[in-house]
Amino acid sequence: MSVIASVHNLRFTYPGQETVLRRVNFHVLPGQILVICGLSGQGKSTLLRLLIGLEKPDAGVIRLLGKDISTLGFEEFNELKRSVGFVFQSPALLSTKTIFENVALPLIYHNVGDEDEIRSRVDNALEMLLIKDFQHQYPASVSLGILKRAAVARAMIMRPKLILMDEPTAGLDRISRAVLLALIANIRRINHVSMVLVTHDLLAARELGGEIGVLKEGELLQPMNFEQLKNCQDSFVEYLFRQLEEEANMTGEKAA
Repeated sequence: MSVIASVHNLRFTYPGQETVLRRVNFHVLPGQILVICGLSGQGKSTLLRLLIGLEKPDAGVIRLLGKDISTLGFEEFNELKRSVGFVFQSPALLSTKTIFENVALPLIYHNVGDEDEIRSRVDNALEMLLIKDFQHQYPASVSLGILKRAAVARAMIMRPKLILMDEPTAGLDRISRAVLLALIANIRRINHVSMVLVTHDLLAARELGGEIGVLKEGELLQPMNFEQLKNCQDSFVEYLFRQLEEEANMTGEKAA
């Protein structure tokens, strides 16, 4: 089975700072989701920036769709990125364009399809994310939950083989969070698209299924499923679950 994304012995340091990531290893298969958890400042978002080429590692190899991205020229890497969707932590929609226009932007930028095909593909994406009723509205007039769903629709509009997501549930209320997670899981199932998602939300990781890797002091622990992680003897993982239990006691929800 082909590997959609892989990282081998990745290391990264911001200039003048301590090493952010060290000896990070993982791979993602077709249709698989890898959820990377950890506290703020552990390098989760930095890892995504490295995967999409916004930062360059000090050492290690990043392969996307079988290609070592460090060997690609500008044009070749841009062509590769057509097969990779990205969901930023903030929805990053253009305020002067409607929801429909924002979702259509990648198709227009890459000159994909005529007007009818663009309409068809955007309609389909909006329907999958349950936001077609908001297509003519501007970002300032809709909720954060709708903006987050529009960002996911935009990330999937090019029919990528891999989608990278940075804290997609951040700032959402309980209901909006549950809806978004269900929609993300549905997109993965229907489109058989691979995903790498970073989050501080362990419960989101459980609900999405797949494997969970925990970033600890710049190193990624061996990815495993939620139940295996829950029984892990690592002290940092135990701390994360204690935090989860405390939050659950405060909200009256079941942690695990």
